[in-house]
Amino acid sequence: MRPPVLLPLLITLTLAMAPLDAAAAMSGQELLKRCSAAEKSMQGETLTANETLDSMWCMGYVSGLLDGFSLGDFKVGDAKAVCPPEQGLQRGDALLAIVKWLRENPADLSKNGRRNAVIALSKTYSCNTSQPKPE
Repeated sequence: MRPPVLLPLLITLTLAMAPLDAAAAMSGQELLKRCSAAEKSMQGETLTANETLDSMWCMGYVSGLLDGFSLGDFKVGDAKAVCPPEQGLQRGDALLAIVKWLRENPADLSKNGRRNAVIALSKTYSCNTSQPKPE
């Protein structure tokens, strides 16, 4: 007897589409851990298997964040929150800006990672000042 094919597919799709509750949201600490592995990779250091997975996850996360910005202006109220350089914002530059901000703001690590990433980019690529380069 052949096992049903549609049942596992249906279960997988149902779980994938289930919304995450607020408690399951990624923290700044988790974002820092994963993106520190990506930073290490960018510096040419050897990664463990887990660090490789964290690095790939972070690169995908930052790419998605930047894709979201490219679709429309991210605003807080009526003000644009992030103003990338005229030549565009590269994933590596965004990742370094996020990691730097997280390390400089340890009190915020328990807060939502997405919130922290947006704040990091808005502080680094402010619409009110000239564009600094992440170090």
